[in-house]
This record gives sequence, structure tokens and C-alpha cells, in this order.
Amino acid sequence: MSNKDDWFIDWFNSKYYHILYKSRNKNEANDFIKNIISNLSLNSNETVLDLGCGNGRHSISLSKHFKLVDGIDISSENITLAKKNKIENLKFFISDMRNFDTKTKYGYIFNLFTSFGYFKKNEDNINVLKKCNNHLKKDGLLFIDFLNSEKIKMTINGLKETINFDGIEFNIHKKIVDNYVVKTIEIVDGDLTFNFQEKVQLFKIEDFKEMLGISGFELLSSFGDYQMNPYDLNSNRLILCAKKLAND
Repeated sequence: MSNKDDWFIDWFNSKYYHILYKSRNKNEANDFIKNIISNLSLNSNETVLDLGCGNGRHSISLSKHFKLVDGIDISSENITLAKKNKIENLKFFISDMRNFDTKTKYGYIFNLFTSFGYFKKNEDNINVLKKCNNHLKKDGLLFIDFLNSEKIKMTINGLKETINFDGIEFNIHKKIVDNYVVKTIEIVDGDLTFNFQEKVQLFKIEDFKEMLGISGFELLSSFGDYQMNPYDLNSNRLILCAKKLAND
């Protein structure tokens, strides 16, 4: 097992992670990417990065709209799955988002499906944003698709559910601990029982504005769902568009 604070390494490399989330919808990903591109009039001639790309669901969508796409994920299992997609303008790499270096400057960086706020130290989150800034061209854009912590705090505490996939039982319990939403996942597979967790910091839009400012970004706009409606406290998501500020 890795450091308990790095919960994502063991969980994302587990076969059960892929079983639990196998129903994630590619059509939803395609529609979301189309909505971002049309809403913000993005340039299809740009090179883009999918940071925390998972098994490549959004990267594949991005590759249909942009000249070149790189995908980065810390999970070797995710990258193995992603590389099964043989697409000419799409490349995948294993890397930690806190210290990645692709030697490329991107027009746009996408960090989607709550792939932020995993770390115990806030300086790690700042490092992620600074790495993004370093990898963006002048006036490049960063997109962060995050949970809406305001709604989570009102609705999720103590929530329990049981899901069955192919005879495997997932007992899921969500609670808020020290400003993190913690999802504990007990898996019963025949005679075997496994325990994993997901842990994401409950950042508000004000927290993001502060972190983005420290990291050399200006927040341009915020949206509340994959249809790009404006963000409010009851929105399902918090989707941010930030611009790299010019260096003095």
C-alpha cells in the first residue's frame, strides 16, 4: 500500500475502480466537450492537455476537436486502458500532476471530472496549478470541472448506498470530515473484502480564486453544469475557466 494520503494510487489502479465507474457515459463526455468549445469559441488548431485523464474518456472527445491531445494520469492501469485507443493525434503518459513535465506548451489544459483537491497539503494543489501555468502558452486557458462543495455540504453527509455489479457488492458511505468529502467503499467479492476511499477537499469558488491568483491565473467565468449554465450555490458542478496572466 502507498502512503494513506495518496489514496488515489491504490484505488485508481484497482480493477474494482473500473468496475464501479464503468457506466460513465462517453456521450456525456462528448456533449460536455462540445459545449465548452462552442460556449467559449475555442480554437481547434490548438494542442491541449487532459490532466488526470483516467482511462481517456474525455481525451478521446478532445482528440476529435483539437489538433493534438496529451493525456496524463498517475494510474498505470488507467494509462494502459487509455493506450488501447489508437488515435493518431492522441498520446498518453503516466505522471503525477504535481510534478509533470511534457516539454510542451498548450493552448488549453482540461482538468475534468473532479480530478483536483486530492492532496493533504494545499501547497500540492498550488503546485498542480503552477505546473499548469508553466505548460500554457501566453493567454492559455485552464478548465477545472469540480464538485459543488456548497451543494455537497447540504446534501451528502452520512449518505449510504449499496451497488451490485456482476455479483460484486459495493457498500458506499459518504461523509464530510475536516472539510473533505470522504467516500468509503467496502467491496465484497465472494469471500474477499476490500476497503478503499476517495477523499476530495471541499473547495469553494472563493478558494479557487485565491489559489488561481497565487498560481498566475485570472478566473474568467464559472458554470454550474455540463450544459454550461451559470454557477450558483445549488448547481450540480463548479466548472471554472481561468486565463494565464502575462508575466511581468
